[in-house]
Amino acid sequence: MASGSRPASTGLRFDQWIDDGTSCRLASPCPGTLGLAKAQSLNLKGPILVGKARRNPGYNFDGTPAEDMQFADSPAKSAAIRSDPVFSKSNKWLNDAMEMLMKSLSVGDMEGVALEMQKRFSKGVGGVYRSDVLNREIANNSAFVVYHRAFISKLQRGMKSVAYDPRKITRISMDLLNFSSFWDKVSGLGITVHQVWSVKAELYNFRLDGCTGYWSGDLLYTFYDHFGLDWEDILKNGNRIIPQYHTGDFFKAWYILQHYRNAKPFITEMKRKVFIAGRL
Repeated sequence: MASGSRPASTGLRFDQWIDDGTSCRLASPCPGTLGLAKAQSLNLKGPILVGKARRNPGYNFDGTPAEDMQFADSPAKSAAIRSDPVFSKSNKWLNDAMEMLMKSLSVGDMEGVALEMQKRFSKGVGGVYRSDVLNREIANNSAFVVYHRAFISKLQRGMKSVAYDPRKITRISMDLLNFSSFWDKVSGLGITVHQVWSVKAELYNFRLDGCTGYWSGDLLYTFYDHFGLDWEDILKNGNRIIPQYHTGDFFKAWYILQHYRNAKPFITEMKRKVFIAGRL
């Protein structure tokens, strides 16, 4: 450089901590994003409701109260049970029979859950029941794995349609999870839950990097079920002789306690969180 000459100007102020090379990189596409749709970076704490079943806990699809959540109502449709020998049994006999039903269709930690639920029912506590054991039981259940794969496929299509901004997604109508395998029936999920009544799915901690195109978040499923019986349950199970000869009578005991005595059904709430991630 000749003595006394001035350096070429970069067009930047002295207080900008950036050089010509960095300026060139910032003006270029982000690494790895060539050919990808341009997206705005997002950082959303949530919850963002992305899916929900068509019916709510405690209610039918048409919004009327669910029959299996009614109690002490002496339904006219079940008048025939009043002439059944089980109907004249004491509350103690009925509760012992229901306890036997729980024990015969559950094992291990799930037997403890089943008996805890039966006790809550017989005491008329009502409300909402939650259990870490139940949450763990459904966590890697094969039925849940299949259910999650089906839902995540719908969610990915929905996210793509709104440029991966979950706030704009059309809420997905969710199917109901069913625990009906042989193992479910003998280990405890069959008698305590069987088919969930309602479900919702929410996104938490959603992040989208508009530069790299990567996104991630926590998908939280909340499942709801009713620990109660309706008359259809008795028509279906009132004559069962498996796993014990008197299993049908045990189901009748459950129904009588709920609809003709002082027991009270309740809502069971189960949660399952799954980390999800992908790229635009």
